[in-house]
Amino acid sequence: MTTESTRQTVTVSDVAAHAGVSRATVSYALTQPSRLSDEMLARVQASIAELGYVRNDAARRLRVGRSQALGLVVANSRNPFFAELASGVETEAARHGLFILLANADDNPERERQYLRFFESQQVNGVLIAPVGAVPEELVELRRKGTPFVLLGKPEGDTIYPSVSGDGRSGGRLATEHLISQGRRRLLFVGGPHPQVVDRRDGAMDAVDAAASGITLETITVPLQTARAGEEIAEQLLRRDELPDGIFAGNDLLALGLMHRLIAAGVSIPQTLSLVGYDDIEFAELAIVPLTSVRHAGDKMGAAAVLKLLEADSSGESDEAEFAPQLMVRQTSLRPT
Repeated sequence: MTTESTRQTVTVSDVAAHAGVSRATVSYALTQPSRLSDEMLARVQASIAELGYVRNDAARRLRVGRSQALGLVVANSRNPFFAELASGVETEAARHGLFILLANADDNPERERQYLRFFESQQVNGVLIAPVGAVPEELVELRRKGTPFVLLGKPEGDTIYPSVSGDGRSGGRLATEHLISQGRRRLLFVGGPHPQVVDRRDGAMDAVDAAASGITLETITVPLQTARAGEEIAEQLLRRDELPDGIFAGNDLLALGLMHRLIAAGVSIPQTLSLVGYDDIEFAELAIVPLTSVRHAGDKMGAAAVLKLLEADSSGESDEAEFAPQLMVRQTSLRPT
């Protein structure tokens, strides 16, 4: 019979040696049993029972100085793409016995920094962040103190930190090549100043440069990529003598705002102009005219970021993963023949 004092001395290493497995295998049996075969799981569980090992989560947290939480900061939670991203993060974190503290920076760098300071006070296991702009110094300081982080998307400036993002330049090229294939020649890109959106614009420029002569590309930069901003750009366009015949918006919210105001003003889409968005949020397919969009699977990006965070160390080496884009062709871009 195992006494209480004996139980307190049994460690994961003891269980691993008794079962003839690695410490990692014992850890999986305790936190992620689905990763083990039935035979291996039964073997570890038998050793746990025989030795009387009792997992003490409170003691574990005191020992390692960390909670079971990961911090997630998104630039703006009103963008449905970030909801998809957060869903992927939460699902993958749950598989590893971790919980998510979700923070919305609301496109405010100071609010972003406040949340990072809060995460430090909560001793989170790591931070996932879609930064508003450049990598905050508070985030770098967290890493220096031993808390890893992974960037979701590209921040301003060069970075040597682990990141997961979509290949925006390829996505921008796909969107613009599609507009050109529909016979559109007077193209407009509308997007914000964020580095990922700049990549999308550069991809659009690549497509125009590679195309036949006679195709033009105008760029309009907006401070925020919201549906309201899209409506305001549409108002500007409606005051012109001639509309563009192809519009590529930096995200779907911009595209939906543009489409709403243009259609309300009597502009026929896609007869008069073709429209392409970016992110392929759920509302894109459900719009009154289904929106063509470029998709990066946000849920898969979020899951990949969690795995990268769990593997992260403090080496500071660059470790980037880019997801290939997919063009989702729908009615807004298909020019009638």
